[in-house]
Amino acid sequence: MTILAEPVIIPEGTSNPEFWYNDQLSRMFQSIQNLLLTSRDGTIQDDDKAGNLSAVYVVFTSNGTANTEDTVSHELGRTPVGYIPVKQDKAAVLYDGTTAATSTNIYWKSSAATVAWTVLIF
Repeated sequence: MTILAEPVIIPEGTSNPEFWYNDQLSRMFQSIQNLLLTSRDGTIQDDDKAGNLSAVYVVFTSNGTANTEDTVSHELGRTPVGYIPVKQDKAAVLYDGTTAATSTNIYWKSSAATVAWTVLIF
């Protein structure tokens, strides 16, 4: 399976070969940039961008009391419209807190104490 796009040969007689060349380089750099998001050791870090999605990952540990609201900062740059819990270290349910999310914070409750969460927010 090819991760990067195969090179495209510039057709002979093209009136603007520089455009084709620059377009191909632009696509290659975009593919490399998307790969760099997971080039570390494969673990998701806090505020990693989620590829081409308008989403970021948030990594946090819920507080020591179950069902208590946690304030979690994020770098989405807008108010989130949803989230998907991706990973957790123990059995628990993540659910909305009573405070409305903002462009810098989101508020959750966890059904168990001190759960290490990785959540995709979008």
